[in-house]
Amino acid sequence: MDHSLDAIKYFMPHANKLADDMNKIIETHEREIMREHIVWLSTQLESERNHNKEKMELMQRMLDPEDLGHAVSNEVRKLIYVILINDTHKERSEWKSN
Repeated sequence: MDHSLDAIKYFMPHANKLADDMNKIIETHEREIMREHIVWLSTQLESERNHNKEKMELMQRMLDPEDLGHAVSNEVRKLIYVILINDTHKERSEWKSN
């Protein structure tokens, strides 16, 4: 029985160190995954922002009679207004839900 206690006393610090090392490896791996995910989300967000900016600029140009607006029919103007209004409502509902 004394030998069992000696073995436990000998291996316990090594087991604790091994467990700590494994936790550090897992934490490091999780951090790397989270970092990659954050970078991916940032890239997607920037892409979406650029897309929305381009869409808004085109629609504003199409509504401006001094720019493209002279060539845009009233029907297209109405569609642009509907898109802008729907986008605004969608943004507001997303803000309220967060």
